[in-house]
Amino acid sequence: MTIRARIFTVLGVVVAAALVQTGLVVRLERDRSDAATRLATALERIQYQTQLGRILVQLEGTQRAYVFSGDLVYKREYARLFADYERTVTVLPQSLDEELRARLHEIDTAVRDWHLNASEALITRRAFGVVPPEDAAALNDTRLGVVHARLAQFEALAESRFTDARDRASRTSFVATIVSMAVPGVAVIVLLILVAFLARIVLDPLAAVARSAKQISSGTFDVKLPRPRHDELGDLIRAFREMSSAVERRETDLTDALERERETSQQLQAQRTKAEREHARLLATVATVPAALVILEAPSGRIVLQNRAADTLIGREPAGEAARRAHWERFKATYRDGTPCPVDAWGPALALRGDTVVAQELIVEKEDGTSMPILVSAAPLHDDHGAITGAVGAFQDITNLYEVDRLKTEFVSIVSHELRTPLTSIKGALQLLTVEAEWTDPDHRTLLNVALSNTGRLIRIINDILDISKIEAGKLPLNIRPCEPWDLVRVSIESVESIAAGVSVSIVPLVTPGTPRVRGDADRTVQAIVNLLSNALKYAPPYSDVTIAVGRMGRQLRISVTDKGPGIAPDKLSLLFQKFQQVDGADTRKFRGTGLGLAITKALIEMQGGQVFVESREGEGSTFSITLPIVEEP
Repeated sequence: MTIRARIFTVLGVVVAAALVQTGLVVRLERDRSDAATRLATALERIQYQTQLGRILVQLEGTQRAYVFSGDLVYKREYARLFADYERTVTVLPQSLDEELRARLHEIDTAVRDWHLNASEALITRRAFGVVPPEDAAALNDTRLGVVHARLAQFEALAESRFTDARDRASRTSFVATIVSMAVPGVAVIVLLILVAFLARIVLDPLAAVARSAKQISSGTFDVKLPRPRHDELGDLIRAFREMSSAVERRETDLTDALERERETSQQLQAQRTKAEREHARLLATVATVPAALVILEAPSGRIVLQNRAADTLIGREPAGEAARRAHWERFKATYRDGTPCPVDAWGPALALRGDTVVAQELIVEKEDGTSMPILVSAAPLHDDHGAITGAVGAFQDITNLYEVDRLKTEFVSIVSHELRTPLTSIKGALQLLTVEAEWTDPDHRTLLNVALSNTGRLIRIINDILDISKIEAGKLPLNIRPCEPWDLVRVSIESVESIAAGVSVSIVPLVTPGTPRVRGDADRTVQAIVNLLSNALKYAPPYSDVTIAVGRMGRQLRISVTDKGPGIAPDKLSLLFQKFQQVDGADTRKFRGTGLGLAITKALIEMQGGQVFVESREGEGSTFSITLPIVEEP
């Protein structure tokens, strides 16, 4: 039999004994409670019986006192005592058995017969005078003797019942006490037997296994274990013996592994030393880079590493949060067009939100009032799971580049201005020769017209270069005033009518009457529209229409130029408004130009508070649109 079965058998016996003990105790307690209840009932009966006898004696004495004295106090006391008697006779049967109730009924019958036929008669006669001696003798009526005889029998029977109940309660209590004392003793003996049994079959072998485990933990594997048995402890002893062998093997393997770990640790230490040297070299390289480099942690945005160039350019970030906020608030930055740029829109702040920023151009105002242009680039840093852990940012002072750009713009402006004057003179002279000279040789006139055409083209190129230079330098003046849209369209069409006639293209204006006026520079707006019309005429097929439509778009007026040319590929649209850029496909390479017209158009319209749009589908044509703010009429 297994240990589990033995233990369950013993536990079953104990549980059964406990249940028997519990049932026995409950039964004895119930018997004791019943005996106590009967004894209490007997005591209550004795009390009412005693009260009944006392009332009868008092009734007889009160009757005699009234008959002899005639005092009304005794009469009233008699009436009260008889009322007590009636209450007692009513309550007393509740605690009596059938035999005692019958005896009580006989007593009550005798008392009422005495009360009605003897006692009340005497009391009534006494109320009218002194009772004569012969009536006083009636106090010793035989009815009263019957009452006393029956009361004595009733008391004797009740006393006998009380004695029986008391004896039974005593016996029941004695038996319950003996059993209550014997049962715990039996339970203690059973528990001792169970403990001894468990110690022999479980605890002793477990103690031997525990001693062996301590020896193994101290490094001694030659231990003595109890002989295995065919039960759970036998399985435990066999498993422990196998575990001891396995631990011995593991210790040997662990010793070998520790040796290998020691060698690996030495290799790791060498690699760590090498990595630290490489890290130091990297830090030295970063420190000597002329650009300001910073590394920020997410999500706080605090700088954790920066090089010497960053120390010079942006300074060291303070430790406290308030001081850190004040440190960055002293930087007042704007974009190149003058739009304010808050610190949280700088490249590193955008990189912390997941964006990659390349060549963000900012103008930073120094504390001494001077401005410094900087170029900002930043990228987020990710962990193995793709979460943003920080960002790296680079700041470069491009003041020298701005100065070079300024000198370039100034040089181009000077050279263009110096070229425009002689070219204008040459153009005038050629026009004069064309009109007034008589040429006998037609080739001479053809050559003169070619020279005049190229002179005009050179003048237009120089004008475009001068305009773009003034725009970049912020020195192009604008005469902003209310303008009529129809006048702008009409003048623009007149400026390109000769070009349209030369390519056999019609220009169709679509201007709705009552179109509101716009606010802008009329000459520069016409220049922008002429640039759009010139481009449309350049690409429109012969005998097609170029439309110029005017319509309201919210609080701005939209002027659109649409042609039916070859259209523009979607990937080329971003190049249209860049300087010196042309969409050169195989089918458009025949068209000449500097690539400044659309760039100038965009700059002129944006300087007036408008915007430039383009919509194009290959093979269907293109639509270039500009918007200008509408003049709010009073």
